Amino acid sequence: MEQNDTQILERYLTEEEEKILFKTVNTFGDVYSRRDAAWMLLFRQTGIRIGTMAGLNVGDAKQAVRTKKLVLRNEICKGKKGYTVHANTSAIKALNKLLKIRTEMGAINANHEPLVVSRNHKAMSVRSYQARLKYWRDQAGLQIEVTPHFFRHTCGQRIMERSTAVNPLQVVQAALGHSDIKNTAIYTRPTREQLAADMEAIS
Repeated sequence: MEQNDTQILERYLTEEEEKILFKTVNTFGDVYSRRDAAWMLLFRQTGIRIGTMAGLNVGDAKQAVRTKKLVLRNEICKGKKGYTVHANTSAIKALNKLLKIRTEMGAINANHEPLVVSRNHKAMSVRSYQARLKYWRDQAGLQIEVTPHFFRHTCGQRIMERSTAVNPLQVVQAALGHSDIKNTAIYTRPTREQLAADMEAIS
């Protein structure tokens, strides 16, 4: 973790940055742009890690669409500890798009096949996710260094901001699959916007 992360939460997208990024990707209509927009939306709505995303298969997606629960298998999760994420309306939309797009790309439609595929119909690698997101960040003209993990932090931060639970930190813990709530404590730190606003307030 970066040194500055001990003071503030930095590795996330503000609502404005998120809006700009998705607007940029959705401007393009080719299959690879639509694929990227869909997996970015799934990242944002579920907060899953990049290794987990790369391990999702068609069967996982179909089950989630049916049950509204994205079951993350042990073998594709950090520490081999699987968990289940609620698939909200936007996540279901992303999953359906990814299923449709992979078929459009000519990939084999079998449950064990990867959900998100590259041009050669193989699972997109972690490096490919990183490279594609860097490309879209540059296209959007964002001034921050965006990585796929930003979506995980963005998901956690939005829950903290909008949850009506008595203890929203526990909701974030469950949503992100943290076994220890100490790992979730990062979301109690001030955000970039909060720090800027409070510093302006004393100007």
